[in-house]
Amino acid sequence: MVITDIQFLVTGFRFEEPLKVAFASITDMDSCIVKVLTNEGITGFGEAAPLPFVTGDNLDTILTVGKDLKEALIGMDPRSIGAVHRVMDKLYTGNGAVKAGIDIACYDIAAKSAGVPLYKYLGGDDPHVHSDVTIGIDTPERMAVKASDWASRGFDILKIKLGEAIDIDAARIRAIRQAVGPDIRLRIDANQGWTVKDTLRISTQLDELGIGLIEQPVPADDFDGLKEIRDHSGLLVAADESCHGIKDAMRLSSMRAADLVNIKLMKCGGIYPAIKIAAICESAGLRCMIGCMGESTIGNLAGMHLAAALDIIQEVDLDSIYLLKQDTVLGGYDHVGGAATLWDTPGLGCGVKEAALGDR
Repeated sequence: MVITDIQFLVTGFRFEEPLKVAFASITDMDSCIVKVLTNEGITGFGEAAPLPFVTGDNLDTILTVGKDLKEALIGMDPRSIGAVHRVMDKLYTGNGAVKAGIDIACYDIAAKSAGVPLYKYLGGDDPHVHSDVTIGIDTPERMAVKASDWASRGFDILKIKLGEAIDIDAARIRAIRQAVGPDIRLRIDANQGWTVKDTLRISTQLDELGIGLIEQPVPADDFDGLKEIRDHSGLLVAADESCHGIKDAMRLSSMRAADLVNIKLMKCGGIYPAIKIAAICESAGLRCMIGCMGESTIGNLAGMHLAAALDIIQEVDLDSIYLLKQDTVLGGYDHVGGAATLWDTPGLGCGVKEAALGDR
């Protein structure tokens, strides 16, 4: 089997309502559905979803880099995913989103060729994945109402975006805890918005409110700050923007600067490098999360299949699938609240309405 063509199908998705985080307010997402065709008639789909202020990618770079990668990969066996990555990495050292799109499509083909769902192809046997859902920054009162609404829809893990002045952030999380009660799991994501001093000041309040985890409280390059918070706050600390790839995972692991690493396929370049990051973390005694950055069903499904396959991925933050208005990619899973069940269909298991997409 060889690759005969790679197509980039341009699309975009809007959030049901703007999602405000510490460094941006996001209303919509550009994306590319990546379609890899083979000489045996098996087609794979992936997704390349850029987030410029995290990955440096945008839609133009995805299309430009994608053209070069396409020319280099035609004629290769898509199931030889390590070789595919060696070719991609030789041409470009970064550009994780477009590499992830091609990587996911190749894994989709490999699992379809084997006749099994992707999570089984990756070694898993349990199709169930339990994700949180995110509450964006707003007033304490509005965040409490949104939290109650998501809880009423069966989501029992809520990820709360904070990262502004700690006094108002403390009021936000108190209002949410009061609104949803003690049984809903809450985790915090400050998206680099706090200092070490502020994080340690607020950590006692967070602990009293039963916060199970705090994600990326300080700037991405402040590994020492992450470690100080981990060592002195009493909270579980997750690294997100601090970990883009294998080298970052090795540094975090060797420093013991975090308890968990949030793996995102668009940051690291797809499933193949994500498995390596997970192995590094597991060898050092760190746990993993799997997260997303606004990608739609295909990108989230790829993360779900990986989470279902790897025991070391113990926390799941694949919620944009529930937050975006989308109708171009359908199926692949069922869910009740944040508890999803992957379909027993070869590959990713979803369908794509290609007529609604733009071929580039």
